[in-house]
Amino acid sequence: MPPAQAQGQPWPGTAEAARSDWDAQQPPDNGWVPVKVPNDWNQQWPGYSGVVWYRLRWDISGEPQTQGLYIHYLMQAGVISVNGVELQRDPYLTEPMTRAWNTPRYLVLPAPLLHSGSNELLIRVSGYYAYQPALGPVEIGAPEPLRMAQQHSYLVRHNLNWLHLGVGATLGCFFLVLWLMRRQEAAYGWYAARQAAWVGFTVNFVSTTPWPFNHINTYAAVVSVAYVLYHGCNAMFVLRFMGRRWPRREAAMWLIIAALAAITLLVPDAQLRDMRNVMAWASSALLFTTAGVFVGLAWRNGNQAQRLLSLTALASALAMAHDLLVFTRIVDDNFYLATYTEPLATVGIALTLAWTFVQNTRRIESFNDEMQHHVAEARAELTESLAGRHELELLQARLGERVNIAHDLHDGLGGMLIGNITTLERTRGSLPPDQVLGMLRGMRDDLRLIIDLASAQHYGELSLAELLAPMRYRMSQLFEVHDMEVHWQLSHIDQLHLPTSASLDVLRILQEALTNAFKHSHAKRVDVVLAREAGQLLLQVQDNGVGLPAAKAANTPTHGTGLRSMQARAQRLGAQLSVGSQGGLTTVLLRVTLPTDAEGAETPEA
Repeated sequence: MPPAQAQGQPWPGTAEAARSDWDAQQPPDNGWVPVKVPNDWNQQWPGYSGVVWYRLRWDISGEPQTQGLYIHYLMQAGVISVNGVELQRDPYLTEPMTRAWNTPRYLVLPAPLLHSGSNELLIRVSGYYAYQPALGPVEIGAPEPLRMAQQHSYLVRHNLNWLHLGVGATLGCFFLVLWLMRRQEAAYGWYAARQAAWVGFTVNFVSTTPWPFNHINTYAAVVSVAYVLYHGCNAMFVLRFMGRRWPRREAAMWLIIAALAAITLLVPDAQLRDMRNVMAWASSALLFTTAGVFVGLAWRNGNQAQRLLSLTALASALAMAHDLLVFTRIVDDNFYLATYTEPLATVGIALTLAWTFVQNTRRIESFNDEMQHHVAEARAELTESLAGRHELELLQARLGERVNIAHDLHDGLGGMLIGNITTLERTRGSLPPDQVLGMLRGMRDDLRLIIDLASAQHYGELSLAELLAPMRYRMSQLFEVHDMEVHWQLSHIDQLHLPTSASLDVLRILQEALTNAFKHSHAKRVDVVLAREAGQLLLQVQDNGVGLPAAKAANTPTHGTGLRSMQARAQRLGAQLSVGSQGGLTTVLLRVTLPTDAEGAETPEA
């Protein structure tokens, strides 16, 4: 691609050109043809790649004065001599060739080097027909004006592009980091990819070697691919920035880009120039389509920032259209606008994205403030609700305690009262004082059990066997007084520690079952099994009395205060309770799943 520089003054003398091979160190003796400078040798030798020597002559009248030599460009590499003295030579004149096409050259021609009369400027140029091989404008004159012109040209061709590279790479990295932190903001990611592709293309303007490739053709193919990738990423950025997703069209676009890129990288060198032209036209078509879509979407339902940015994209598209015409030689010029317009477009897009990010951040902060206000209100409401719920739970706890105490009084003290009343009713005559005192002590002990268990504060203060011992003693005495045998089979419970409430529920179910057997069964024998086995606690009370009425012989006891109390306690324990009669035997069976932390030694007891 030719450099961004206006035409200089026409060469004041004569100019000739002649071809030679790549390794020639001296100009040929014949084959010279007259040319005009600036000169693109495709005009004389279409399709020629190699070395062309330019011989420029001019006359000096009078005593020679120190002069300046300003060569706007030569493509790609060259050697400069004046009056047979070599003044400048590029490092590599064959592949990997020096890429000095975008470097303006300024040399001081001291007075002793110049002659009165005819002088000769000899320039050797190595180039390829695919890259517009040429010798740019050549000027000789007062040193200072030409030096200033060369510095201005270098500023435009190199420094401005280096600045653009730095800004583009920095902005690309910045928005890449933003996208990595906020993946949902796809526009940031595509903008970063767009900048990466543009950096790959812009390096072409400042690089003086084909590194990391060993041939200019490979380098040029990669640059063309970077250019079309830039326009593809730019299209994706515009769509995401406008909140649009067109999956089928996007897939078709990337399929075409991939195909063009593959062909460009694989095409033979002889067809590379045509393929680069195809890539340039395809990129321009995509650029204009993107700009048109951007303007249409922005002005139809976009915001002010999107509309302003769409106009910037349109101006950039027009500038690149001009550059395309120059690149394809439809317009006979070598002045490119992209060097000036693209940095402005890049900065404009970055500022718009930053402004959008700031606006979104402000909305998020406002939303956070509103959320904090709502959270504070909700917290206050929740605190008030929890306070009311706490009062309700306290009330329920008090009611529950009253119900539990009622059950305990019914199952424990009530059962003993009934047993003692029955003893008094069946006894003819007066009971000995010691027996009456024993009855009163038993009721006292049962009341003490209720109080002790209700006021216990620590988990498993007493083992189940220790809690059972007083009840076993009293119930055995009661049954013995009334000529009823009671047999106890206890296994592995002497080190079994349960929560106090669970122990009390188990003992009350046992007490209610024994009380029912005593009151209603008219049995002669009662067998009690309380054993720990396979992670369960088994309680079984069986008597050989008259059995249960048919209405009560069911797996789920629901009749009578005692049976309902037993069922309520079984539900609290998460246990299985069954009551049934068969063949003159009435059985109450309870199975409780033990907690995993109910540790203890398993010492059998009979």
